[in-house]
Amino acid sequence: MTTASRAENVPFAAHATCAAAGVRDGLRAAQYYIRDLANADRFGKGEPARVPFLSRVVARGARLVDGLMSCGADLSISLFLPSWRKLPSPFTPGLMHAVARDIRNDSLTHNPTFNAYFYRAAIHVAGRYSAPPWLILEHRVDAARRSLAPRLDESVSDSAMMARILIALVEQGPVARIGKVTEKNRFFAQVEPNVAVFSIACVALLFAEEGKPAEAIDEDEFFTVTGALIGPRLPAIARFIEAHDEAGLARELADIKSMY
Repeated sequence: MTTASRAENVPFAAHATCAAAGVRDGLRAAQYYIRDLANADRFGKGEPARVPFLSRVVARGARLVDGLMSCGADLSISLFLPSWRKLPSPFTPGLMHAVARDIRNDSLTHNPTFNAYFYRAAIHVAGRYSAPPWLILEHRVDAARRSLAPRLDESVSDSAMMARILIALVEQGPVARIGKVTEKNRFFAQVEPNVAVFSIACVALLFAEEGKPAEAIDEDEFFTVTGALIGPRLPAIARFIEAHDEAGLARELADIKSMY
């Protein structure tokens, strides 16, 4: 459990929510490494004609366990909360402000919009720009949310709010592992994965607040368009984040928003 979750005067629901996210992340981490082992019998180019027996056994066993874990997760979600895997659409009117308002929402029965959007968006963005498997930790998104709660009452611009959220998310580092970045998306690899993933997620919220594009595109395509627009600006964004320069990052995000 993170330091933020052990702070004084934090409701029991916040501790329980963090613990539940931690359990889910433990299972996700286990499945991530199982998927890694599932490739033990594949050596890429120049693989031997005869794969060692132990490698075949490990890979087949890992693929079996991965399938069982995936089926169990799918069944649990379909039975108890079918909407769990749905990405809150950035095109939803007022979603950016709903994300900000939900920073202080601690509930045993409701996943805060902040967590739901940034966790699911991270999965979509990572899947768009890198090869699987990915390891994205939900409890670190929740830790970023709770670290922002004490400053929620401060009145700031949309760009400043997104800058503050982006710095908090990168500090917590929910993106633990991503796969290989394709050559055509090499701009994505020029900065640390958390910077790239959450910059796209935050800027997409800023863009969507201005209205949905005229052409019919889905959320994944919108993340792709956003990534293409901010790709050249990622090194500058990374420098502002590293320096904890909220004002400078807010100016950069406002400048990017003006391009939309």
